[in-house]
Amino acid sequence: MTTHDRAPRRLTLVAAGSTLLAALPVGTLFDHATWALHAALVVAAMCATGLLVRSVRAPSWAPTPAMALAGLLVLTWSFRSGHEYAGVIPAPGTFAHFRDLLRTAAADLARFAPPVTDREGLMFLAALGVAAVALLVDLLAVVQRRPALAGLPMLAVYAVPVTASSASTSWLPFVLGAAGFLWLLGTDSLDRVDGFGRRLGSAGPRTPSPLAAAGRRLGAAGVGLAVLVPLVPFALPGIGLDRLGGAGAPGGGEVSMVAAFAARLRQGPTTDMVRVTGATDPDPYYLRLGVLEQLTRQGFTARPPGDTGRLTGPDWGASVRSTAYRADIEIVSGLGDGLLPVYAWPTSITGAGAGWRFDGRTGVVHAERRAAPGLRYTVGYVRPDVTPGDLRGAAPVDPGDPAFKDTLAVPDDPAVRSIVERLVQGRATPYDRLDAIHAFFAPFTYDTRVDADLDLAGFLRTRRGFCVQYAAAFGWLLRAAGIPSRVVIGFARGTRSGGTTTMTNRDLHAWTEAYFPGFGWLPFDATPAGAIAGSASTAYLPGPAATAAPTAAATDGRPGGSVARPTTSAAPAPTAAAEPSAPAPDASGPATAVVLWVLGGAIAVLLLLVPAALRGRVRRARLARASAATPGEEAARARAHHAWDELIDTMLDYRVPVHDGESPRATVARLVVDGRLRVETRAGVRLLNEVEEHARYARRPLPTPELRAALGAVRADLAGHATAATRVRAVLLPPSLLRRRPPAGAATARSLPRTPPHATSRHRPPPR
Repeated sequence: MTTHDRAPRRLTLVAAGSTLLAALPVGTLFDHATWALHAALVVAAMCATGLLVRSVRAPSWAPTPAMALAGLLVLTWSFRSGHEYAGVIPAPGTFAHFRDLLRTAAADLARFAPPVTDREGLMFLAALGVAAVALLVDLLAVVQRRPALAGLPMLAVYAVPVTASSASTSWLPFVLGAAGFLWLLGTDSLDRVDGFGRRLGSAGPRTPSPLAAAGRRLGAAGVGLAVLVPLVPFALPGIGLDRLGGAGAPGGGEVSMVAAFAARLRQGPTTDMVRVTGATDPDPYYLRLGVLEQLTRQGFTARPPGDTGRLTGPDWGASVRSTAYRADIEIVSGLGDGLLPVYAWPTSITGAGAGWRFDGRTGVVHAERRAAPGLRYTVGYVRPDVTPGDLRGAAPVDPGDPAFKDTLAVPDDPAVRSIVERLVQGRATPYDRLDAIHAFFAPFTYDTRVDADLDLAGFLRTRRGFCVQYAAAFGWLLRAAGIPSRVVIGFARGTRSGGTTTMTNRDLHAWTEAYFPGFGWLPFDATPAGAIAGSASTAYLPGPAATAAPTAAATDGRPGGSVARPTTSAAPAPTAAAEPSAPAPDASGPATAVVLWVLGGAIAVLLLLVPAALRGRVRRARLARASAATPGEEAARARAHHAWDELIDTMLDYRVPVHDGESPRATVARLVVDGRLRVETRAGVRLLNEVEEHARYARRPLPTPELRAALGAVRADLAGHATAATRVRAVLLPPSLLRRRPPAGAATARSLPRTPPHATSRHRPPPR
């Protein structure tokens, strides 16, 4: 096999490896590595197919469609819909399933902030994107031999987490991706240089290579683009990557408020966000930030804010008694665009500057600009004095009232309707119905690792989630019971030290507000009190839901205040909680994860063994050719060259230096000393030297004896003197695979002509 034949296959492997390195930054968008297993499986299948097609010397265009077909088959197997044939061959229904996955992924991109859990649509999108990049890199680098252009799709992969995540992107994935790109450029350059023949060491003046200069310029340009292009979003005016707003929220961020909230709560270090000083309220409730009123099957979202232009005060009846308070609030860092944290029922805001507007419908203070760090302002507010008896006497809401059209709208879900009917059976007043629904969440477990999606059916089935699920599910069930509700995003009460209360990203919280005629919107918290360090209680309901102790998973392995006070007992579950119609837990998820991890581990082991397998294949082929009994002088020369090539590669594997400009005799003399060869091994090495010298320089080669034993003795001798690390590397990652040398026969033909007949002793003229 010539160097020209090996180059496409070597580039195929390098292109696949470079693609996987370039895809590493995508891992910052996911909580787990399941997406990487899917992507690695697809790329491995495409790479194997490309190697197979190129090994049969197919037309240059053939590997690309073959690799695309292999990627399609693996995607069909990994994301099965039940429509494919034999679980692998796609059918028309398979492509419809792929289309649905892409639509789901598009919706998830608008609803969730990274890192996200293993959502099938997003994993399919990631695997499909990596497969497309792998196909483009192979097409550009291997087929078109334009590796510099292959850096563009690799750079596009890195740009995805930079623009999608509000957190800083780690430098390590970028460095690994850049190393993959340079690996691709370097391999292509070496293959091109090998095509010109063997370099004869340092003899003679060196002429600068235009090809090498072009490679250096292309490499520098590629790295420069990789550094500068991700900075473009930060240079453009009006683009902020840390928005907390959602669709319909001030600022119009790309992800929903719930998604950004969940990401800040669960990822990154603990960061101070708000400080409250000078508070006159000894027992304040939660600090409000945003309100979500629109409910669909995908969860609660925000509506575009209104603007009354003034603080209207709460819409309470004349009989409701209240107390006025005030607090000084300072923005420390990390708040989203256009939302100002205030306490419920504000009556005045001073010191915040101009441009802020008050939405009387939701009680949210908003603007088109950010709440900049260092902003200080004072909020005056009132709190009602309400008792359970007051709320029990409140009249029901008129379902036909247009004012409650949005806050009573609820998707028709038979399972939710059945749960609510059981819970409110025999409950006469709205307050009693709310109390029964509130108690329904007592046996649930707080766990911040659960997906931020509402997924009410899954939350009710697993009884595991964090405050977003509690608030949304509570609000949904309240609406199904005829009680207007909405979800509020804000801060729990944080940590108090002296006269200062500090709220961090771990204190971000979500709760529910319900409407009672004459009393307005009142907060209710269904999240277990033991899971919230700054939990608050109200006089009109005996505190948040009775708690089930949060598991170790509830802390998500992170410090911070949101999960700091586990309780020692759990309240008994009401009869209605054991809803018989709720579906059984789905065991397919863990089973699929185990299969994927096992499959990914097997692929990783196979990839680790690939260099050893390639080196073993080359060694066996050389030994077989060196021992062949084919007659003729050319066959004898070939046997000598194959044996010599194996000797040189064995020296490289065991870290014995090899110099291209040395003669065989000088190489053997140095091998005997550097390799510390035994006496019995030296005879075999000298035999290899003599055979190679005659094959290179003599008119006729020596009759080649059995050379396999001599090569085996040299390998065993070098392994016996090598360190354990060198022996392991010689087997798993042989350096001879990374240093491409022209075969001994090619070097002889290119560098030294055969000795003419008149130069031999037999044709030498007689002495004078």
